[in-house]
Amino acid sequence: MSSRDFVGGIAAIVIGFGYLIMTLDIRASALDDTVGPAGLPRALAMLMIALGVVLCLKAMVAGRMWRKIGPVSDEGATAEAGRVGIGGILKAGGLLVIAVGYLVAVRPLGYLPSVFALIVAASLYGGVTLNWRVFAIAAGGAVFYWLLFVLALGIPLPAGDFWLLLR
Repeated sequence: MSSRDFVGGIAAIVIGFGYLIMTLDIRASALDDTVGPAGLPRALAMLMIALGVVLCLKAMVAGRMWRKIGPVSDEGATAEAGRVGIGGILKAGGLLVIAVGYLVAVRPLGYLPSVFALIVAASLYGGVTLNWRVFAIAAGGAVFYWLLFVLALGIPLPAGDFWLLLR
């Protein structure tokens, strides 16, 4: 069994339960809507718990599969997994640059074009070949998140200063 995944799953479950307990202290108000102020935090806590359970199950299934295949020496893999080389740091730095670019662009361009660009940039950075599918997924993702936040959750998102100037 992959102990790192299993321990990470247990940690996610514990943190999720802790966060869920903290959401119970959020007071309700007479001005609340159907979701209320604790709706999103509770949903995030439950999602974290669920992801922790999935990670634990994944670790247990992976452990059973390796036992069926046969003994595998993972001494070198374990030693390599513990080290973060300069390539890993640079890769994380690249993702940080993409995230900062999104934060800089979201106010002037608006939410939809910024999320579209974020998804395209992250996909290309991850090594995906540029084709029509990347643009279709980015457009669908941007629209999905806009519908989720604006229509379903009632959270206003920036329309963009650039688009207001064109009016």
